[in-house]
Amino acid sequence: MDEALFSHVNRLQVEGGTLEYGVTGKPHAPALLLLHGIRNSKLLFAPILPALAERYRVIAVDIRGHGNSVSHGSFSFEQIVTDLIQLLEKEQLEQVTVVAASFSAVPAQMLAIRDPKRVASLVLLDGGYYSLGEVPGFNREKVVERLSTTRFSSVEEAERQFAERYGTRVMPEGWMRDELLKREDSSYGYRLPREAFSAYFQEYSIHSQPELFQQLTCPVLLLLADDSLLSKEEQQFHRQAVATYQRIVEQAKVKMIPEAQHLLMVTHPKETVNEIHDFLSK
Repeated sequence: MDEALFSHVNRLQVEGGTLEYGVTGKPHAPALLLLHGIRNSKLLFAPILPALAERYRVIAVDIRGHGNSVSHGSFSFEQIVTDLIQLLEKEQLEQVTVVAASFSAVPAQMLAIRDPKRVASLVLLDGGYYSLGEVPGFNREKVVERLSTTRFSSVEEAERQFAERYGTRVMPEGWMRDELLKREDSSYGYRLPREAFSAYFQEYSIHSQPELFQQLTCPVLLLLADDSLLSKEEQQFHRQAVATYQRIVEQAKVKMIPEAQHLLMVTHPKETVNEIHDFLSK
């Protein structure tokens, strides 16, 4: 699977173990650093990797706790940022555009603040512009319990359910294998440990938005899913959150992809790539 998407896969020693990431694209082109959503892996970007690789040098990471990266130790946004800085130093990347999906959009912005010379711009894929704890109906304890105890009979069954949820079969066969771990009863559960689910959702729930957003100086593209697919209450919340983000991060460009679901790169890969190309070409 990795061999089909990446020219090579590297491993980096970080606190508590190793960080795995795939590299593809043009070696001397502008670099993109891709950060996946919670419980996913670098393979979440499979639908857009080939198109991005035509123009950029692309590095897709298994964030700690996910995929083939370290599965124990410290799980925090600050530790994610530290891991990413080590990666950028190892790859000798002086500047990157960070493309971050969902929860990883928060540590992506933290990285841009901690190392502003290295982060040329940010592309936030439907995340990072609000506090998860304020989302209508969100209950961290219940979500952690549900995800930690989710079981599938096989990798194929997990992929079938994902395809049904997102209404698409663009993902390559076997892509969820790195997300899942076979249990003693032969069922499959998410590889991300319960303590990591809890820690990451806790940070996403309470992160200080104005304090974080006010420090951003780089160009930002906030690329959104179609909020008409949400309930009226959720729609109102997200529209207010976007307006607040735009007021604080004045340089942010906000675009919405019609009919797109939360994982934009899965439901609308072509549109996602086009918006990234358009943003980076200006």
